[in-house]
Amino acid sequence: MFTFQKTFLFSVFVLAFGSGLFAETYKGPLELTATADGKNLLVMMYDSPEVAVINTDDNKIVRTIITASQPNGIALSADEKTLFVASGNYRSKVQAFNFADGKLIKEVVGGHSPCGLSVSPDGKKLYVCNRFNSTVSEYELPEFKLARTFKTIREPRKSLVTQDGKSLFVTNFLPNDPNNFPDDEAAVIDVACEVQIYNLADGEVTNIRLTNGSHSLHSLAISPDGKYVYVSQILARFPLPTTQLERGWINTNGLCIIDVEKKKWLNTVLLDDIDRGAANPWGVAVSPDGKQIYVALAGTHELCVIDSEPMLKKLHDLADGKVLADSYSVSKTADLVPDDLAFLVGMKKRIPLVGAGARELCAIGNSVYVGMYYNDTINKVTFTNPATTPKIDVLPVGPAVELDDIRAGDKHWNDAALCFQQWLSCASCHPEGRMDALNWDLLNDEMGTPKNAKSLLYSLQTPPAMWHGVRKTANIAVRTGFQFILFAVPDEPKCMQIEAFLTDMKHLDSPYLVDGKLSEKAERGKVVFAAAKCTECHPENNFFTDQKLHDVGSRVYFDRKSEFDTPSLIETWRTAPYMHDGRFVDMKDVFTKGRHGESRWATEPTEPQIDDLVEYILSL
Repeated sequence: MFTFQKTFLFSVFVLAFGSGLFAETYKGPLELTATADGKNLLVMMYDSPEVAVINTDDNKIVRTIITASQPNGIALSADEKTLFVASGNYRSKVQAFNFADGKLIKEVVGGHSPCGLSVSPDGKKLYVCNRFNSTVSEYELPEFKLARTFKTIREPRKSLVTQDGKSLFVTNFLPNDPNNFPDDEAAVIDVACEVQIYNLADGEVTNIRLTNGSHSLHSLAISPDGKYVYVSQILARFPLPTTQLERGWINTNGLCIIDVEKKKWLNTVLLDDIDRGAANPWGVAVSPDGKQIYVALAGTHELCVIDSEPMLKKLHDLADGKVLADSYSVSKTADLVPDDLAFLVGMKKRIPLVGAGARELCAIGNSVYVGMYYNDTINKVTFTNPATTPKIDVLPVGPAVELDDIRAGDKHWNDAALCFQQWLSCASCHPEGRMDALNWDLLNDEMGTPKNAKSLLYSLQTPPAMWHGVRKTANIAVRTGFQFILFAVPDEPKCMQIEAFLTDMKHLDSPYLVDGKLSEKAERGKVVFAAAKCTECHPENNFFTDQKLHDVGSRVYFDRKSEFDTPSLIETWRTAPYMHDGRFVDMKDVFTKGRHGESRWATEPTEPQIDDLVEYILSL
């Protein structure tokens, strides 16, 4: 490994980025890939409909490929003649471009928010994750014909085909589990994401459940020998009250290791230091020789470098029941590794990057390229000598643009540098301003009263905030969040910019819509919604909330109060689990098992009516 010094020295080379191709707008470099010879780096912009191609010899943009709309994912064909791009949200396209000249070859209509593209080694299949349909599409190439659709668990974000072409790995971004067992105080609540492996011969799926509290699976990579898949993740300690941050009490950040041959979870190692978090791990890449694993730390703006060989040996030794020789690790058995902040001591280094918002990355030779989202730059980190500090070159992918309040608020939302010891950022529990699907025991309504994390969409427009309306407005909640969750002094200008970011958030069209409109079933459900007097608490003209507290009979054994704030129903389709304690994963259960709204029903809805009602609510 190289020697790392606290006084970080780097050289910055401002490099040309083309002539006249870029407008004065944000680019948001998000996803990176490269040609096999490493001579071309492809950079997908999330905030501008384009993919830039950089010649890595002189680090200049040689051409820009214009896409249909906001790109979500890219992949090169096996012969590198075709670039595939998935763009858009509810209305989306998957496009094929001639890589040499950027001309559009063919396009097809995609699913909802297509992303996570991968191509089979033989070049005959393209796989696309349809995030909000919770499916993966398999297209036959070059015809671009839809061959199969694989059902996933929840919000597939990344896919990867193994080198032998036999298996497809897919990450599910969020858990899909109930958070509460209201009739059993002693029940163990297990909420975790899963990685799915599809046998491409017969479609059979293997689900690999990760450690309790696993969520936000942003990326994955496979070792060059095909033996291991590495997945970035947040590992939340949600069963604990949020009384402190030290030693990862609330949040830790990890890398999951999966044994490809056995199709089993090997273990999860923590990227954090004992007294400093490695918040929001995002992109993952492996060096060409497989000896280093690179993880972009989005929340702390760093590159984490792990020596894979000693890490894997240590993990296998523990799995085989061997006693570790080192004195600093607390892992005496394999099951203790996900709690061990010292496990990677001597095998891990963290390199400060230039800029903010590290996202995806790509390893080429002895260099790692990291997209810095908020600076519209690429950091080229070159390891010229293992014993020296790596050199960083900064490659602009657009003109320097000053951040407006909305963009700055987005940056602060994702910035763990604003948190005590950098364990988490606002986005750690509210990715994209939504929710992590976990219950948290915040201290604003007494200890021992866990509540499901709310989506913050339209939160500033629909006071009060928190399930019991503890905060009169979300504006106040932003500032108390700094104090009592980030354990930091609120910075008023930054708080105001975060407010601008939250106010600017817009909802996505529901995947339950048909051609952008309510289906016939949902139209019937709208009638049921009115007949069942749902509109009294969820008026359509006010974000579907009356902004009042009500007792709807949902109190459980740990609650101190019976009245809860009426949540907005907009984007309910993406906010499971439901109710204040996250007890229901299925919206239908809210009415059939939870009997929600029963006191207001004139007559009890039939099951078909409930199905229609659910369809309407999930269409909002």
